[in-house]
Order: sequence, then structure tokens, then C-alpha cells
Amino acid sequence: MTSSWIKPHFLQKDVNNQIVDYVFARQCRRGGFCFYKLEEPNGSDSYHALSILDLLEVPFQDEKTAVYLRNMQHDDGSYDSVFSAYYSIKGLRLLQHRPRYNPEPYIRKHLERFALDVRKLPPEIHSIFKRLLYVVELYLSLGMERDEWVEKNIVDFILSFQNEDRGFGNHKSNLTDTAKALVMLDRLGYPVQELECERFIRLCATPLFGFTDIPHRSLSYLEYIHAGILASYVISIRPRYSDSCATFILDCQNRNGGFSRVPHAGIATMEDTYYAAHAMKMLLSERFWQEPPRR
Repeated sequence: MTSSWIKPHFLQKDVNNQIVDYVFARQCRRGGFCFYKLEEPNGSDSYHALSILDLLEVPFQDEKTAVYLRNMQHDDGSYDSVFSAYYSIKGLRLLQHRPRYNPEPYIRKHLERFALDVRKLPPEIHSIFKRLLYVVELYLSLGMERDEWVEKNIVDFILSFQNEDRGFGNHKSNLTDTAKALVMLDRLGYPVQELECERFIRLCATPLFGFTDIPHRSLSYLEYIHAGILASYVISIRPRYSDSCATFILDCQNRNGGFSRVPHAGIATMEDTYYAAHAMKMLLSERFWQEPPRR
């Protein structure tokens, strides 16, 4: 049975309807989506908009959006970046369309370059695993021929960032990278329960917000709540402060139906709205409510 607080609040039809209205209000006439409501579609907003509709089980087909996403691929099968490839390919899959050209050579090339030097990461890259997560997800979702050697090297690379507190991060653990590491390892068939990450996830739990990115910090954002719920979901442990997570998420909803990074402030974005919708979906999952939470 779900929490007596969470289920009725998250299942209110007006909450989901407001989210759907927010998404459709940002659909571009020429295809794609733009969170600031101009005719300037972009891959991130388009993919996250389609993902939100999929999470909320809203049927959607739009040939213009499919054309926009297909045109993100170059004639040689490449993309501007791994991120562009992810948004385009995953978005097209949600629309039940395929890319113009076979993207597998491009994905495989980046798959074999996974061992990036974290010391050379640009300062705006906050997660050491975001790019790798996108490559791994494309590799698996496209049904590419499995490469045992490459997969073993990826697993070893990820595991090299696990710290003594059982979290993941470059020198210092954080919840964002821990969630991404667990998702990738689980998708690659690694026994994530053996990693004892529950210890670090519990350290990031806070009764005030639900989760924070680093233990013993008071600051939290919507993406941290999402990361904590996602990490908990992967290893099948109920968040200790699930009601606090729910309150934080709902307090991030703006009047326009979208969600911002922090409660009662900020501009709603498509990505943050996706984090909210995905976190709510996981919180309502039976995986969290089949047995009492472990303390």
C-alpha cells in the first residue's frame, strides 16, 4: 500500500492535466518543443516533452516533430554531440520512428572512447557520467551487437569511481553520479545490490527535503530529489523520507503547470518537469511499497 499522503496528491487529475497543458503549450508549429514558447525547438526540450507524455500515458504522434528530430542527424550518420544523438534517437523511438541513417557506427565510436579523462572535463560539466550514460543507453536501446570486452571496460571504469562511503564521484561522492552509475551498471547486468550503495543513499536522505546531493548539506534541488529516488528505485529500497520528497516535488510546480528546480521560485523548464514526472512515477511504483522501508 502506498503512503496515505503521496498517492492521493500525486494522482490528482489536475496535477497531471496541468503538466500536459504545460507541455503542449510549448509545442512548436514547425515541429519539436521549446520551453520558453518561441519557435526555437531544441533536442533536449523535444525529448523531455515526449518522455513526459509517455510517462503520463498521453498518446502523441506528430510528423513535424519526427522530421525535426530526424534532421538532427548529419548525412554521414553523425550528430553534433552524444547529447544530440540521444535526444534525437530516443525521441524518435517514443514517436515510433527511426533515424534517417544507421546511427550505430557513431554510437560505437563514442562507446569505445568512454574512458574520458575527468581532469579535462570542462567546468560546466557537473556529472562525470552523463555523457557515458547516454552512450550506454543508446547502445542498449538500439539493440546493437553486444561487445563483452567493451562492456567489461565500461563497468570497470564506472566502478573505479566508487568511494569508501559506497557512493560514486570523482574523489568525492555525490548522489547525482551515484544514481547514474547504478542505472548504467544495472542496465549492463552488474549485480548492483553487492555495491552496498544503500549506505551512501541513506547518508544523503534529509527529513527537510527528502534528499541532498552530498551528505550533511542543507541545500537541495529537484534534480537531487530525482537522483535519490532513482538510485533508491534501482536497488529497490524505499526512500526514507518519501513524503518529504513528494512535498518538495509538488512545491516546485509553477502556475503554468511546469516545474522549476526549487520550490516556490524559479522558471519552469521541460527538463525539470520531466524530473518531477519521472520521480512521481517512481514514488508510486509497487517496488517502493511492497514492504516497510528499511531504517
